[in-house]
Amino acid sequence: MGKPQSITISATPQQVFARYEAVESWPQWDPEVHAVSLPEGLLVGARGWLKPRKGPRSGIVVTEVTHGQSFTVESPLPLAKLRFHHRIVATAEGCTTTHWLSYGGPLGFLVALTAGRAIAATLPQTLAGLKAECEGTAPASAP
Repeated sequence: MGKPQSITISATPQQVFARYEAVESWPQWDPEVHAVSLPEGLLVGARGWLKPRKGPRSGIVVTEVTHGQSFTVESPLPLAKLRFHHRIVATAEGCTTTHWLSYGGPLGFLVALTAGRAIAATLPQTLAGLKAECEGTAPASAP
């Protein structure tokens, strides 16, 4: 499992989760997402694709959703699985949102050592973009 990255957002968990549910808007606030398609929406079993800013377009499947609290998207790779976890916890200031990666399959350890490290390094920028989107402020850096 990758090191979780968190940020405090001055918005309710429901407001943050609504940004996640608006899948087509992810590229607007996540500088690492070039394009994404999830026609069924953020529902368990929904399948689509994600094109990162760097790298090839990859298939994705939603494997877990707890509305207003968490969701997990998995990208199946040859002999490995890359999972993107998202969790929202209510706080007195609004909420704390956490993103992290986990890996599965026989070659999951190899994904963790290669692409996983590069992806994990982008999590703070993704969270900053989400915070800016939810709070209606300018993002820290342009996509």
